[in-house]
Amino acid sequence: MQYIHVVNGDAAGNTLRQALAQASRPDPVVVLRDDLAVGPLADVDSTGLIRSGFWQRVAPKTDIDFPGEMRQALEQLQALRRDDKEVAIWHGQSAADQLMLRRVVSHLYQAPQRINEVSMDLRELETPPQANLAAIGMYPAARLARRFSTIAPVSVLRLGRLGYEWQQNVKENADVRLWKGNTIVPAAYHTVDDVILDRTPDDWTSAVQVVGSVMGAVDGLLASDWFVFWRCRELISAGQLVLRGNADAMQNCELRRNPMLSAE
Repeated sequence: MQYIHVVNGDAAGNTLRQALAQASRPDPVVVLRDDLAVGPLADVDSTGLIRSGFWQRVAPKTDIDFPGEMRQALEQLQALRRDDKEVAIWHGQSAADQLMLRRVVSHLYQAPQRINEVSMDLRELETPPQANLAAIGMYPAARLARRFSTIAPVSVLRLGRLGYEWQQNVKENADVRLWKGNTIVPAAYHTVDDVILDRTPDDWTSAVQVVGSVMGAVDGLLASDWFVFWRCRELISAGQLVLRGNADAMQNCELRRNPMLSAE
C-alpha cells in the first residue's frame, strides 16, 4: 500500500526519503518544519502572525520567510485533508514530534480511517539518546526502512485523545512544551533559562560552547541552537549574562555570567 508519509523537520524528511529509496517505494513525504515544542501556539492554526513573530525574534538575521512558512504548513495540512490516500505519521520520543503527531491528527479528524503511525523506539537508535529523547531525524535511514512493514492504524479512542491534547496545548499556549513520562508538559521559558545560567561559566566562553552544552541538557526538550541562543540574548537583556563580540553571530561572540550578580 502507498502512503503519504508525514514527518517533523528537514532532517527527518531527508532520512525518510533515503529509506523510501532503499525500499524502492514511490510514496510522497510531507515535511512539517515548525518546532512546535517552543513558542506560542495560540494562532498556529489560523493567522500564524503571533507564531511567525516569535520565530522572527528567535532568528532575526535569517532570510527565512516565517509568515510564509506558517501559511505553507496550513496548506500542507489542507492538502492532506483533501487527499484520499492513507497517511503515515512518523514520530519519535520528542516534544516536537509528539506535537506534530497531535496537530496532524487534529486536522484529519474527519477521516480517522486514513490515519496511521510509526512510533520509533529509543532502543532503535545506534547510540544512546540524550535524556531519553529522540526525534525521527536522529535515526539512520536503514532503521526507518525496516519499519515500513510496521505502519499501523491509530485506534479511534487514541485519535480522540491525541486531537484533544492538541487543542489543549493550543489553548494553554505555554512558552515551552516538554516530553516527560510520555506526556506533554507545559513549562515557562525560565525552565530553559535556569539551565543556561547553570552552564554559563564566570569566565568568557565561546557562545557556541555554551549553547552546545545546553541543547541536550533541558529535561524533556531537544532544544535547537537557534532557540537556546535567543534565550541567551534575552538573559543578556535582563542583565544576567554578558556578551562580547558580535551578538548577531553565535560563532563570533563569547558569554559569561554577569560578574556583578556573581559578587552579590
